[in-house]
Amino acid sequence: MIGRVYGIAELEQASGLPRSTIHYYLRRGLLARPHKVAASRSLYTDEHLRRLREIAELRAAGLTLAEVEAQLESRRGPVGGAGEPGVDTAIDFAAQEYRRVHERILALAVQEFTAKGYAKTHVTALMKQLGISATVFYSHFRSKRALLAECVDVLMRWSLAYADEKMADLDDPAERLLWEVHSHGRVFELGITGSALLRVEAGTEGAELRRSIEEGLAATAARILRQLPPPPAKATDSPVPHELIALSLLGAYEQTAFRAPSGRKYSRRELLRAHLWLYLAVRAALAGEIDIDSRLARYEALVAQLGDSLPPLPPELAEGAGTQ
Repeated sequence: MIGRVYGIAELEQASGLPRSTIHYYLRRGLLARPHKVAASRSLYTDEHLRRLREIAELRAAGLTLAEVEAQLESRRGPVGGAGEPGVDTAIDFAAQEYRRVHERILALAVQEFTAKGYAKTHVTALMKQLGISATVFYSHFRSKRALLAECVDVLMRWSLAYADEKMADLDDPAERLLWEVHSHGRVFELGITGSALLRVEAGTEGAELRRSIEEGLAATAARILRQLPPPPAKATDSPVPHELIALSLLGAYEQTAFRAPSGRKYSRRELLRAHLWLYLAVRAALAGEIDIDSRLARYEALVAQLGDSLPPLPPELAEGAGTQ
């Protein structure tokens, strides 16, 4: 008979021990490592529960952890070893089922987020459509924002791969840029609320997911940078780094595209056309067709003045902070 498989919350409840204690026992080697099925999801077996209960009994009898460890070593081998038939099968089945449900939630959430935006997508509606309970949903995603963050991670990975495929045989940088921007269309359909929450969640959801999203944004900026021409050979060093120009282009499109879905005042064609216009203007300036640098120089004193300070606080806040 195949034993039961537990998530960490279920193991906490069954053992009566907090997860901090369970994780400490794992680090001490008193428990076998669980089967990891996702960045934030591990599976445990009945043998983990039995070992936890045994540790609790020995601790209640007054043994130190070192003595508990010695007792366990003398009694049996590692948890989930060859002496426990069916454990590997149970874990494999549970892992497959977990991934299947996880992917179903993601697939539907991507559709709903991109069709309705973040604010109008409701977790209860997702659960109803999928036929899953709140317990199941929250065993995969701790919040709606966490779901959003993983959806965007999936979309960004796909967007980069899709753009690569479409741009493989294109030499025209403007055509390449249009495909680059188009490939991120589903991310931009999240709207301005989704964009803001994504940036918050990316900083709190966990190092792995945060790193993935940051890498996706950095990769997109780097690809836009590659579409920009180098300055003319006779020109002096540009006063504005190309990387900052690429980030500004990306930021400009993000702001217009993220804001547009809320009211649909502008169509996707108009957004693409506007971004292409801006891009072509930047290319012309960088190629020396338009002399922007000399115009920029006129304002250098003001740039220096403003760039070395922040604006003052509102009077009521300045007074409270004791500043003049």
